[in-house]
Amino acid sequence: MTQQNLRRTEDLNLYEEERAIAAANQNSAVARIVNIIYFLFGVLELLLATRVILHLIGANQSNGFVAFINALTAPFLVLFSTLVRNPALTATGVLEITTIIAMFAYAILAWLIGRMMWLLLSRPR
Repeated sequence: MTQQNLRRTEDLNLYEEERAIAAANQNSAVARIVNIIYFLFGVLELLLATRVILHLIGANQSNGFVAFINALTAPFLVLFSTLVRNPALTATGVLEITTIIAMFAYAILAWLIGRMMWLLLSRPR
């Protein structure tokens, strides 16, 4: 190989390495954003699961903790509140099917948002 070809090959290799590092850095930032989204939706899922359990065991609705969980999760359940009727299992226990449906819907939404972020913001290596 001539000196010029060798230099050109080295420049090309250096460019490819720099490009790979830039892509890795950008993908790392995208991964962080996606993980934050998954974390936030995970917290929401945990709150909704807590609500389901509290209603299932017939927890006292006037209790401060139960009222707090209900108030915190109520805005996320508005779309689902009239979807189906929640059956009463005991005198005080209710199976909140609407909340369970909302949990599935929010899990799918979290996955879709995460995938969309990867597709729109990540760079191939």
